[in-house]
Amino acid sequence: MSRMPIMPMASEMQSDSGYLTAVLWLLSFIVQTFPFIFYTSLWTYPGAWARLCGSHDPCKTMGDVAHMFKALQLVGFLSVANWDFPPWFCFVLLAGGQFLNAKVYQLIGSTGVYYGVRFGKHVPWISAFPYSVMRDPQYIGCMLTTVAIMWNTPTVHCVFLLIGYVYLMWLESEERTPRYINKLR
Repeated sequence: MSRMPIMPMASEMQSDSGYLTAVLWLLSFIVQTFPFIFYTSLWTYPGAWARLCGSHDPCKTMGDVAHMFKALQLVGFLSVANWDFPPWFCFVLLAGGQFLNAKVYQLIGSTGVYYGVRFGKHVPWISAFPYSVMRDPQYIGCMLTTVAIMWNTPTVHCVFLLIGYVYLMWLESEERTPRYINKLR
């Protein structure tokens, strides 16, 4: 069983295929940054996003854009992944992470997941599992999923994602800017 290297080695980049690998690696890494910039902007400036959305629901639109970013991330990861069969614990971590994400969607819906509270929508306070045992189950689920795929993807990509999720947990731990209030509704 082999682990994915942190980044392509200089000797691997001498050939055309090595150059392509390096370019894909860099593009994949850049794509990993998009969601964090997007979420930071929306959390910090919810009014600007709501106005940009116009008559469209800002939560639904945010969800649509977030899904596009996730698809780009997936393509980015697939472009640099190796295809060794991962050890069993990766499947356990992946299942646990996806279970937490699904549970969060079930409990607070897309309005809760996609910053409804920042856009002036009512999002009920949930104290049932998994919120009863952890503060940010969705990000914990994302982190478990990231650790699960670390076996087959570049370590630096995964570490970057883990740092990004910790950053978002910190960012969303309090509201540093006012919520958007649509006075026309």
